[in-house]
Amino acid sequence: MKSRRVIELSASDVEELIRDLSLLIVSMDRIGSTYCDDPKRRAVEMHKYFSKIKAFKLLARSRAVLSVAYDSQSAKADVLRLEESAEKMPYWHPDK
Repeated sequence: MKSRRVIELSASDVEELIRDLSLLIVSMDRIGSTYCDDPKRRAVEMHKYFSKIKAFKLLARSRAVLSVAYDSQSAKADVLRLEESAEKMPYWHPDK
């Protein structure tokens, strides 16, 4: 059952999230479109660009902003339920 509870974020946090996500999404689309016929070059360019803009730090920061807001405005049971569902995500792991 989905909750209709509202989690509040400051406008500055929302603006930061939108900017960071837009940077990643638009850039991925542009790189993908530019190198649609060359998957190896596309992978190289994505890696170079993501390294340059520190994409993983942007995503981690975005997750932290959302997590702090959610955790601080949620019941402990809701937080635990979210953590349990996150543990079941299909995270990448090296092939064995």
